[in-house]
Amino acid sequence: MTLRIPALALGLAVVSVACTGNDDEATLPSPSAQTPTPPPPPKVHDILHTIEKGETLGAIVSNVGLSASELRSAANGVYDLAKLRAGRTVTFKIRSGESTPHAVLYPLDEDTTVRVERTNDAWTASIDKIIYDSREAVRDFTIKSTLWGAAAKEGLRGSDIMQLASVFEFDVDFNTELKAGATVNMVVEELYLDGRFAKLGRPLAVRLSNSGNDYVAIHHTDANGDSGYFDAKGVARKKAFLRSPLPFSRVTSGFNPRRFHPVLKKPRPHNGTDFGAPTGTPIRATGAGKVVFSGRNGGHGKFVKIDHPGPYASSYSHMNSIRVKNGARVKQGQIIGTVGSTGMSTGPHLHYQFWKNGRFVNPMTIKLPRNQKLASSEMKSFGANRDLWMEQLNGVASGVAMTEPPNGSQ
Repeated sequence: MTLRIPALALGLAVVSVACTGNDDEATLPSPSAQTPTPPPPPKVHDILHTIEKGETLGAIVSNVGLSASELRSAANGVYDLAKLRAGRTVTFKIRSGESTPHAVLYPLDEDTTVRVERTNDAWTASIDKIIYDSREAVRDFTIKSTLWGAAAKEGLRGSDIMQLASVFEFDVDFNTELKAGATVNMVVEELYLDGRFAKLGRPLAVRLSNSGNDYVAIHHTDANGDSGYFDAKGVARKKAFLRSPLPFSRVTSGFNPRRFHPVLKKPRPHNGTDFGAPTGTPIRATGAGKVVFSGRNGGHGKFVKIDHPGPYASSYSHMNSIRVKNGARVKQGQIIGTVGSTGMSTGPHLHYQFWKNGRFVNPMTIKLPRNQKLASSEMKSFGANRDLWMEQLNGVASGVAMTEPPNGSQ
Protein backbone atom coordinates (compact mmCIF):
# COMPACT_ATOMS: atom_id res chain seq x y z
CA MET A 1 0.00 0.00 0.00
CA THR A 2 1.43 3.43 -0.93
CA LEU A 3 0.84 6.17 1.62
CA ARG A 4 0.09 9.52 0.01
CA ILE A 5 0.64 12.63 2.25
CA PRO A 6 -0.47 16.10 1.13
CA ALA A 7 2.46 18.36 0.15
CA LEU A 8 1.58 20.97 2.79
CA ALA A 9 1.57 18.42 5.56
CA LEU A 10 4.92 17.01 4.41
CA GLY A 11 6.48 20.51 4.40
CA LEU A 12 5.34 21.15 7.95
CA ALA A 13 6.82 17.89 9.06
CA VAL A 14 10.20 18.76 7.58
CA VAL A 15 10.24 22.24 9.20
CA SER A 16 9.43 20.73 12.54
CA VAL A 17 12.37 18.39 12.35
CA ALA A 18 14.75 21.18 11.31
CA CYS A 19 13.71 23.48 14.15
CA THR A 20 14.09 20.92 16.91
CA GLY A 21 17.34 19.64 15.61
CA ASN A 22 16.18 16.08 16.35
CA ASP A 23 18.34 13.66 14.41
CA ASP A 24 15.87 10.84 14.86
CA GLU A 25 13.86 9.91 11.76
CA ALA A 26 10.42 11.55 11.73
CA THR A 27 7.65 9.08 12.44
CA LEU A 28 4.51 9.39 10.32
CA PRO A 29 1.10 8.28 11.56
CA SER A 30 0.29 4.67 10.68
CA PRO A 31 -2.36 4.06 8.01
CA SER A 32 -4.61 2.50 10.59
CA ALA A 33 -4.49 5.66 12.65
CA GLN A 34 -5.43 7.80 9.65
CA THR A 35 -8.21 5.61 8.17
CA PRO A 36 -10.18 3.76 10.81
CA THR A 37 -11.68 0.45 9.70
CA PRO A 38 -15.29 1.03 8.62
CA PRO A 39 -17.91 -0.93 10.50
CA PRO A 40 -19.22 -4.05 8.75
CA PRO A 41 -22.45 -3.57 6.79
CA PRO A 42 -25.58 -4.52 8.69
CA LYS A 43 -26.84 -8.04 8.22
CA VAL A 44 -29.89 -8.42 6.01
CA HIS A 45 -32.65 -10.83 6.92
CA ASP A 46 -35.35 -12.20 4.60
CA ILE A 47 -39.01 -12.36 5.52
CA LEU A 48 -40.93 -14.68 3.20
CA HIS A 49 -44.66 -14.56 2.57
CA THR A 50 -46.49 -16.99 0.27
CA ILE A 51 -49.50 -15.29 -1.29
CA GLU A 52 -52.84 -16.91 -0.56
CA LYS A 53 -55.85 -16.79 -2.85
CA GLY A 54 -57.65 -13.48 -2.54
CA GLU A 55 -54.86 -11.67 -0.67
CA THR A 56 -54.20 -8.08 -1.68
CA LEU A 57 -50.95 -6.12 -1.72
CA GLY A 58 -52.25 -3.85 1.03
CA ALA A 59 -53.02 -6.71 3.37
CA ILE A 60 -49.62 -8.28 2.77
CA VAL A 61 -47.36 -5.24 3.17
CA SER A 62 -49.25 -3.70 6.09
CA ASN A 63 -48.00 -6.61 8.20
CA VAL A 64 -44.42 -5.37 7.78
CA GLY A 65 -45.17 -1.66 8.14
CA LEU A 66 -45.08 -0.65 4.46
CA SER A 67 -47.47 1.39 2.32
CA ALA A 68 -49.07 -0.40 -0.62
CA SER A 69 -49.70 2.88 -2.44
CA GLU A 70 -46.03 3.88 -2.18
CA LEU A 71 -44.86 0.53 -3.51
CA ARG A 72 -47.37 0.50 -6.39
CA SER A 73 -46.47 4.06 -7.34
CA ALA A 74 -42.76 3.25 -7.36
CA ALA A 75 -43.28 0.10 -9.44
CA ASN A 76 -45.59 1.81 -11.93
CA GLY A 77 -44.12 1.37 -15.41
CA VAL A 78 -42.23 -1.75 -14.37
CA TYR A 79 -45.06 -3.94 -13.07
CA ASP A 80 -48.48 -3.46 -11.48
CA LEU A 81 -48.04 -4.93 -8.02
CA ALA A 82 -51.81 -5.19 -7.64
CA LYS A 83 -51.63 -8.19 -10.00
CA LEU A 84 -50.31 -10.70 -7.49
CA ARG A 85 -50.71 -14.42 -8.10
CA ALA A 86 -51.57 -16.87 -5.37
CA GLY A 87 -48.84 -19.39 -4.60
CA ARG A 88 -45.91 -17.08 -5.36
CA THR A 89 -43.62 -15.92 -2.56
CA VAL A 90 -42.89 -12.27 -1.78
CA THR A 91 -39.51 -11.61 -0.15
CA PHE A 92 -39.04 -8.68 2.23
CA LYS A 93 -35.44 -7.71 2.99
CA ILE A 94 -34.78 -5.96 6.30
CA ARG A 95 -31.48 -4.80 7.81
CA SER A 96 -30.51 -5.59 11.39
CA GLY A 97 -31.57 -2.80 13.70
CA GLU A 98 -34.27 -1.47 11.37
CA SER A 99 -38.01 -1.91 11.88
CA THR A 100 -39.24 -1.99 8.28
CA PRO A 101 -37.95 -3.67 5.09
CA HIS A 102 -35.82 -1.71 2.66
CA ALA A 103 -36.58 -3.95 -0.33
CA VAL A 104 -39.49 -6.01 -1.65
CA LEU A 105 -39.03 -8.78 -4.25
CA TYR A 106 -41.86 -10.34 -6.26
CA PRO A 107 -41.09 -13.15 -8.77
CA LEU A 108 -42.67 -12.85 -12.20
CA ASP A 109 -41.30 -16.24 -13.23
CA GLU A 110 -38.39 -18.48 -12.29
CA ASP A 111 -35.89 -16.16 -14.00
CA THR A 112 -37.32 -12.65 -13.46
CA THR A 113 -38.09 -10.71 -10.28
CA VAL A 114 -39.54 -7.26 -9.62
CA ARG A 115 -37.39 -5.44 -7.05
CA VAL A 116 -38.72 -2.35 -5.24
CA GLU A 117 -36.03 -0.80 -3.05
CA ARG A 118 -35.80 2.24 -0.77
CA THR A 119 -32.77 4.51 -1.19
CA ASN A 120 -32.50 7.83 0.64
CA ASP A 121 -36.17 7.70 1.63
CA ALA A 122 -37.32 7.17 -1.97
CA TRP A 123 -38.60 3.94 -3.51
CA THR A 124 -37.38 2.82 -6.95
CA ALA A 125 -38.25 -0.27 -8.98
CA SER A 126 -36.29 -2.48 -11.34
CA ILE A 127 -36.37 -5.92 -12.94
CA ASP A 128 -33.81 -8.45 -11.73
CA LYS A 129 -33.04 -11.18 -14.24
CA ILE A 130 -31.06 -14.25 -13.29
CA ILE A 131 -27.97 -14.76 -15.45
CA TYR A 132 -27.01 -18.42 -15.73
CA ASP A 133 -23.81 -20.09 -16.85
CA SER A 134 -24.63 -22.28 -19.84
CA ARG A 135 -23.01 -25.58 -20.77
CA GLU A 136 -23.85 -28.06 -23.49
CA ALA A 137 -24.62 -31.68 -22.66
CA VAL A 138 -26.16 -34.69 -24.34
CA ARG A 139 -29.13 -36.50 -22.84
CA ASP A 140 -31.04 -39.46 -24.16
CA PHE A 141 -33.96 -41.60 -23.05
CA THR A 142 -36.32 -44.27 -24.31
CA ILE A 143 -40.08 -43.86 -24.23
CA LYS A 144 -41.87 -46.86 -22.73
CA SER A 145 -45.40 -45.46 -22.56
CA THR A 146 -45.54 -41.65 -22.76
CA LEU A 147 -43.09 -38.88 -23.57
CA TRP A 148 -44.09 -37.14 -20.36
CA GLY A 149 -43.31 -40.11 -18.13
CA ALA A 150 -39.99 -40.97 -19.80
CA ALA A 151 -38.75 -37.38 -19.85
CA ALA A 152 -39.77 -36.71 -16.24
CA LYS A 153 -37.87 -39.81 -15.13
CA GLU A 154 -34.73 -38.33 -16.69
CA GLY A 155 -35.05 -35.12 -14.70
CA LEU A 156 -36.91 -32.92 -17.21
CA ARG A 157 -39.49 -30.63 -15.67
CA GLY A 158 -42.93 -29.95 -17.10
CA SER A 159 -41.78 -26.82 -18.93
CA ASP A 160 -38.82 -28.74 -20.40
CA ILE A 161 -41.12 -31.47 -21.70
CA MET A 162 -43.54 -28.99 -23.24
CA GLN A 163 -40.65 -27.25 -24.98
CA LEU A 164 -39.34 -30.56 -26.29
CA ALA A 165 -42.79 -31.58 -27.52
CA SER A 166 -43.22 -28.24 -29.29
CA VAL A 167 -40.13 -28.94 -31.41
CA PHE A 168 -41.86 -31.86 -33.16
CA GLU A 169 -45.54 -30.94 -32.77
CA PHE A 170 -45.74 -30.23 -36.49
CA ASP A 171 -44.54 -33.73 -37.41
CA VAL A 172 -45.74 -36.10 -34.69
CA ASP A 173 -48.97 -36.27 -32.76
CA PHE A 174 -47.83 -37.35 -29.31
CA ASN A 175 -51.35 -38.63 -28.59
CA THR A 176 -51.49 -41.19 -31.38
CA GLU A 177 -48.22 -41.57 -33.25
CA LEU A 178 -45.60 -41.97 -30.52
CA LYS A 179 -44.85 -45.67 -29.99
CA ALA A 180 -43.22 -47.56 -27.12
CA GLY A 181 -39.50 -47.89 -27.79
CA ALA A 182 -39.17 -44.44 -29.38
CA THR A 183 -35.92 -42.73 -28.41
CA VAL A 184 -34.93 -39.11 -27.88
CA ASN A 185 -31.34 -37.85 -28.11
CA MET A 186 -30.72 -34.19 -27.47
CA VAL A 187 -27.93 -31.65 -27.16
CA VAL A 188 -29.34 -29.26 -24.60
CA GLU A 189 -28.24 -26.24 -22.62
CA GLU A 190 -27.71 -26.98 -18.95
CA LEU A 191 -27.99 -23.81 -16.88
CA TYR A 192 -25.93 -23.35 -13.73
CA LEU A 193 -26.18 -20.79 -10.95
CA ASP A 194 -23.29 -20.32 -8.53
CA GLY A 195 -21.74 -23.52 -9.81
CA ARG A 196 -24.82 -25.66 -9.21
CA PHE A 197 -27.13 -27.10 -11.84
CA ALA A 198 -30.38 -25.12 -11.89
CA LYS A 199 -32.40 -26.27 -14.90
CA LEU A 200 -32.36 -27.15 -18.57
CA GLY A 201 -32.30 -24.43 -21.19
CA ARG A 202 -33.05 -24.67 -24.91
CA PRO A 203 -32.77 -27.94 -26.80
CA LEU A 204 -30.06 -27.15 -29.37
CA ALA A 205 -30.35 -30.32 -31.43
CA VAL A 206 -32.84 -33.15 -31.02
CA ARG A 207 -33.26 -36.48 -32.77
CA LEU A 208 -36.53 -38.34 -32.27
CA SER A 209 -36.58 -41.93 -33.54
CA ASN A 210 -40.10 -43.33 -33.74
CA SER A 211 -41.45 -46.36 -35.66
CA GLY A 212 -38.41 -46.47 -37.93
CA ASN A 213 -38.51 -42.76 -38.73
CA ASP A 214 -35.88 -40.25 -37.59
CA TYR A 215 -36.80 -36.61 -37.07
CA VAL A 216 -33.98 -34.11 -36.52
CA ALA A 217 -34.43 -30.56 -35.24
CA ILE A 218 -31.56 -28.04 -35.15
CA HIS A 219 -31.93 -24.73 -33.34
CA HIS A 220 -30.87 -21.64 -35.29
CA THR A 221 -31.01 -17.88 -34.67
CA ASP A 222 -30.72 -15.80 -37.83
CA ALA A 223 -29.12 -12.41 -38.40
CA ASN A 224 -32.39 -10.68 -37.43
CA GLY A 225 -32.53 -12.46 -34.07
CA ASP A 226 -35.41 -14.76 -35.06
CA SER A 227 -35.09 -18.31 -33.75
CA GLY A 228 -36.59 -21.60 -34.81
CA TYR A 229 -35.95 -25.29 -35.43
CA PHE A 230 -34.94 -26.72 -38.79
CA ASP A 231 -34.18 -30.14 -40.24
CA ALA A 232 -30.67 -31.08 -41.34
CA LYS A 233 -31.22 -29.39 -44.73
CA GLY A 234 -32.30 -26.10 -43.21
CA VAL A 235 -36.04 -26.56 -43.83
CA ALA A 236 -38.20 -25.22 -40.98
CA ARG A 237 -39.73 -27.86 -38.74
CA LYS A 238 -42.60 -25.47 -38.24
CA LYS A 239 -45.41 -26.17 -40.66
CA ALA A 240 -48.60 -24.42 -41.59
CA PHE A 241 -50.56 -26.74 -39.25
CA LEU A 242 -50.14 -28.35 -35.86
CA ARG A 243 -50.71 -32.08 -35.96
CA SER A 244 -53.13 -31.91 -33.01
CA PRO A 245 -55.36 -29.23 -31.43
CA LEU A 246 -54.56 -30.63 -27.95
CA PRO A 247 -50.91 -31.03 -26.95
CA PHE A 248 -51.45 -33.95 -24.53
CA SER A 249 -54.63 -36.04 -24.43
CA ARG A 250 -55.91 -39.42 -25.57
CA VAL A 251 -57.60 -40.38 -28.84
CA THR A 252 -60.93 -42.03 -28.12
CA SER A 253 -62.01 -42.51 -31.73
CA GLY A 254 -60.08 -42.17 -34.95
CA PHE A 255 -60.99 -41.23 -38.51
CA ASN A 256 -63.29 -44.00 -39.77
CA PRO A 257 -65.81 -43.62 -42.64
CA ARG A 258 -67.61 -46.83 -41.46
CA ARG A 259 -67.73 -46.30 -37.71
CA PHE A 260 -70.76 -47.49 -35.69
CA HIS A 261 -72.18 -44.37 -34.03
CA PRO A 262 -72.47 -44.82 -30.21
CA VAL A 263 -75.54 -42.54 -29.89
CA LEU A 264 -77.47 -43.27 -33.11
CA LYS A 265 -76.69 -47.01 -32.88
CA LYS A 266 -76.06 -47.37 -36.60
CA PRO A 267 -73.13 -47.07 -39.02
CA ARG A 268 -72.23 -43.47 -39.67
CA PRO A 269 -68.98 -42.00 -41.06
CA HIS A 270 -66.64 -40.56 -38.43
CA ASN A 271 -64.94 -37.90 -40.48
CA GLY A 272 -62.52 -36.73 -37.84
CA THR A 273 -60.63 -37.62 -34.67
CA ASP A 274 -62.01 -37.56 -31.13
CA PHE A 275 -59.70 -36.45 -28.32
CA GLY A 276 -60.80 -37.28 -24.80
CA ALA A 277 -59.95 -34.53 -22.32
CA PRO A 278 -61.49 -32.91 -19.22
CA THR A 279 -64.07 -30.18 -19.60
CA GLY A 280 -62.34 -26.82 -19.84
CA THR A 281 -59.16 -28.08 -21.54
CA PRO A 282 -57.93 -25.32 -23.92
CA ILE A 283 -58.31 -25.99 -27.66
CA ARG A 284 -55.73 -24.59 -30.10
CA ALA A 285 -56.32 -23.53 -33.69
CA THR A 286 -54.09 -25.90 -35.64
CA GLY A 287 -53.40 -23.26 -38.27
CA ALA A 288 -53.82 -19.57 -38.99
CA GLY A 289 -56.96 -18.53 -40.81
CA LYS A 290 -60.41 -16.94 -40.65
CA VAL A 291 -63.31 -18.15 -38.50
CA VAL A 292 -66.20 -18.92 -40.85
CA PHE A 293 -68.55 -20.42 -38.25
CA SER A 294 -68.78 -19.82 -34.50
CA GLY A 295 -71.80 -20.97 -32.53
CA ARG A 296 -74.18 -23.91 -32.15
CA ASN A 297 -74.37 -26.39 -35.01
CA GLY A 298 -76.87 -29.18 -34.36
CA GLY A 299 -75.28 -32.42 -33.15
CA HIS A 300 -71.85 -30.75 -33.15
CA GLY A 301 -72.97 -28.56 -30.25
CA LYS A 302 -70.80 -25.49 -29.82
CA PHE A 303 -68.77 -25.49 -32.98
CA VAL A 304 -66.00 -23.50 -34.68
CA LYS A 305 -64.85 -23.83 -38.28
CA ILE A 306 -61.72 -22.11 -39.64
CA ASP A 307 -60.85 -21.51 -43.27
CA HIS A 308 -57.06 -21.72 -43.78
CA PRO A 309 -54.92 -20.46 -46.68
CA GLY A 310 -54.92 -22.80 -49.65
CA PRO A 311 -57.32 -25.74 -49.91
CA TYR A 312 -57.57 -26.41 -46.16
CA ALA A 313 -60.16 -26.00 -43.41
CA SER A 314 -60.57 -27.35 -39.87
CA SER A 315 -63.42 -27.63 -37.35
CA TYR A 316 -63.85 -28.18 -33.62
CA SER A 317 -67.03 -29.69 -32.13
CA HIS A 318 -68.75 -30.26 -28.74
CA MET A 319 -66.96 -27.28 -27.17
CA ASN A 320 -67.80 -26.11 -23.68
CA SER A 321 -66.97 -22.49 -24.48
CA ILE A 322 -66.05 -20.52 -27.60
CA ARG A 323 -63.51 -17.69 -27.47
CA VAL A 324 -63.57 -16.48 -31.08
CA LYS A 325 -66.24 -14.70 -33.10
CA ASN A 326 -67.42 -15.35 -36.60
CA GLY A 327 -65.16 -13.51 -39.06
CA ALA A 328 -62.23 -13.25 -36.66
CA ARG A 329 -58.65 -13.86 -37.79
CA VAL A 330 -56.80 -16.41 -35.67
CA LYS A 331 -53.15 -17.37 -35.34
CA GLN A 332 -51.72 -20.86 -35.25
CA GLY A 333 -51.83 -22.13 -31.66
CA GLN A 334 -54.32 -19.49 -30.51
CA ILE A 335 -56.84 -20.71 -27.92
CA ILE A 336 -60.24 -20.71 -29.63
CA GLY A 337 -62.30 -22.40 -26.89
CA THR A 338 -62.42 -25.24 -24.40
CA VAL A 339 -63.32 -28.93 -24.45
CA GLY A 340 -66.90 -29.80 -23.50
CA SER A 341 -69.76 -32.19 -24.20
CA THR A 342 -72.34 -30.08 -26.02
CA GLY A 343 -74.49 -31.43 -28.84
CA MET A 344 -74.66 -35.15 -29.60
CA SER A 345 -71.94 -36.28 -27.21
CA THR A 346 -71.53 -39.05 -24.64
CA GLY A 347 -68.89 -37.22 -22.58
CA PRO A 348 -66.27 -34.47 -22.62
CA HIS A 349 -64.16 -34.65 -25.78
CA LEU A 350 -63.14 -32.71 -28.86
CA HIS A 351 -64.22 -33.84 -32.31
CA TYR A 352 -61.62 -32.46 -34.75
CA GLN A 353 -62.18 -32.46 -38.51
CA PHE A 354 -59.92 -31.45 -41.39
CA TRP A 355 -60.75 -30.69 -45.04
CA LYS A 356 -58.64 -30.53 -48.18
CA ASN A 357 -60.29 -29.22 -51.33
CA GLY A 358 -63.67 -29.49 -49.60
CA ARG A 359 -63.31 -33.19 -48.74
CA PHE A 360 -62.80 -34.77 -45.34
CA VAL A 361 -59.29 -36.16 -44.80
CA ASN A 362 -57.68 -37.92 -41.85
CA PRO A 363 -56.02 -35.09 -39.88
CA MET A 364 -53.58 -37.52 -38.27
CA THR A 365 -52.11 -38.94 -41.48
CA ILE A 366 -52.38 -36.25 -44.14
CA LYS A 367 -49.03 -34.83 -45.30
CA LEU A 368 -49.05 -31.21 -44.22
CA PRO A 369 -47.35 -28.41 -46.17
CA ARG A 370 -43.89 -27.39 -44.96
CA ASN A 371 -42.90 -23.77 -44.34
CA GLN A 372 -39.85 -21.81 -45.41
CA LYS A 373 -36.21 -22.84 -45.84
CA LEU A 374 -33.28 -20.91 -44.41
CA ALA A 375 -31.78 -18.25 -46.67
CA SER A 376 -28.50 -19.20 -48.31
CA SER A 377 -26.73 -16.48 -46.29
CA GLU A 378 -27.67 -18.37 -43.08
CA MET A 379 -26.54 -21.82 -44.18
CA LYS A 380 -22.86 -21.42 -43.26
CA SER A 381 -23.45 -20.68 -39.57
CA PHE A 382 -26.36 -23.14 -39.46
CA GLY A 383 -24.23 -25.89 -40.99
CA ALA A 384 -21.36 -25.34 -38.55
CA ASN A 385 -23.63 -25.75 -35.52
CA ARG A 386 -25.51 -28.65 -37.12
CA ASP A 387 -22.31 -30.60 -37.79
CA LEU A 388 -20.97 -30.00 -34.27
CA TRP A 389 -24.20 -30.99 -32.54
CA MET A 390 -24.81 -34.01 -34.77
CA GLU A 391 -21.32 -35.27 -33.89
CA GLN A 392 -22.28 -35.00 -30.24
CA LEU A 393 -25.56 -36.85 -30.83
CA ASN A 394 -23.67 -39.56 -32.71
CA GLY A 395 -21.13 -39.89 -29.89
CA VAL A 396 -18.17 -38.58 -31.89
CA ALA A 397 -17.31 -35.76 -29.50
CA SER A 398 -15.70 -37.14 -26.36
CA GLY A 399 -16.54 -36.18 -22.82
CA VAL A 400 -19.93 -34.65 -23.68
CA ALA A 401 -22.53 -37.38 -23.33
CA MET A 402 -24.56 -37.34 -20.16
CA THR A 403 -27.57 -39.58 -19.76
CA GLU A 404 -28.18 -38.86 -16.09
CA PRO A 405 -29.09 -35.44 -14.69
CA PRO A 406 -26.32 -33.83 -12.61
CA ASN A 407 -26.61 -33.58 -8.84
CA GLY A 408 -29.14 -31.03 -7.79
CA SER A 409 -31.41 -31.41 -10.83
CA GLN A 410 -35.11 -31.12 -10.33
